Amino acid sequence: MPDPGNNLKKLLLFSFLIFFLLIELMPVTEFSGYYENRFFLIFNNFGSEQSDNKISVGDYNRLRLKLKAIPSDKVKINLAIDFYSIYGSLMSPVGVNDKLPEEQIGTAEKIDVDRVYADLYFKYFDLSVGKQRIALGVSYLWAPLDIFNRVNFLEPKEEKPGVNAIKLYAPLGKDKSVIVVFLPDNDLKTSGKALRFKWTILNVDAGFTYINGYQIFRNVYGLDLRGENLVGWWIEYGSFTTFRETYSKVVIGVDYTFPFGSGLYWMSEYLHDSGGEADFDNYDYDLITNGSRFTLGKDYLFSMLRYGISDFASFSVSYVGNLEDGSFLINPAISYEIFDNVLITSGLYIPMGKTGGELNKQGIGAFFLWLKINF
Repeated sequence: MPDPGNNLKKLLLFSFLIFFLLIELMPVTEFSGYYENRFFLIFNNFGSEQSDNKISVGDYNRLRLKLKAIPSDKVKINLAIDFYSIYGSLMSPVGVNDKLPEEQIGTAEKIDVDRVYADLYFKYFDLSVGKQRIALGVSYLWAPLDIFNRVNFLEPKEEKPGVNAIKLYAPLGKDKSVIVVFLPDNDLKTSGKALRFKWTILNVDAGFTYINGYQIFRNVYGLDLRGENLVGWWIEYGSFTTFRETYSKVVIGVDYTFPFGSGLYWMSEYLHDSGGEADFDNYDYDLITNGSRFTLGKDYLFSMLRYGISDFASFSVSYVGNLEDGSFLINPAISYEIFDNVLITSGLYIPMGKTGGELNKQGIGAFFLWLKINF
């Protein structure tokens, strides 16, 4: 078994080598990033009258350093390093209910080179090489075509991890483009390949996606549409063939800003998964743990309202529900910018509905207080 301390030393050395390389390019280097602290009070048996209710504490610190070096107008080098520490009952920096295997956690203090890649700009295409963010599809939370990243109910727009890839982007004339992605593995057969065409027809953005050989997926075919007719709308469909099953997913989403005060934003997404279980007694939670699935049921709804109280404060409330088993999460939150680039967010994760359902399996809820400083 690898020594976590030795791996940490290697990451430190690698990070500082890249850092000093970029220092050499200081006149053409841009520095940015953020620091965040996330404090949680985690409630077992949330809302129940059981006498053994327990309140656990978790705390998570993260410093994300982003650097961009531009040695010429045809080359850009990108680097993002995370320095973080996790304390208390938290198992990982991705959510209070997330349980990663011990070998993926490492030590409580960890350094992660999340992105390191180069952008090369040619006459007819752009090439990105290295560990980078790959995003496909158009939906907000469920994102069936974005198989490179997991669904996070607790924070849909979390920072997505980078994957090692070679990506080519080429415009194909007016309102058309193609993306080709290669994700190298042990051999050509097990390496992932992705192809995405995108075009605009009658003010509707359309995309066709094909993915082959990435992890458990033998073939993925996808189609997505996005437009605006009185309300914003989008549809994302994917057909998935793995080594054990074939199934499909479809997402239908809408959003609209009501002319109330400074604007009341509303967004909803419905997901149907033909491969999900109709009976929650048949749920296999190991599929979520090992990353084979992000959801276990057939039908889900996500909905969010967000209102700007002032130029510095906003209030939001979101709902995530499993329509099959009747369990759901409510997430009220309030954000306030106490100084320029300094934001505090506080709120609750409240499990409700069917006890023992997917989203209320153990009645675990949480209060959170987050501080984020951008620089």
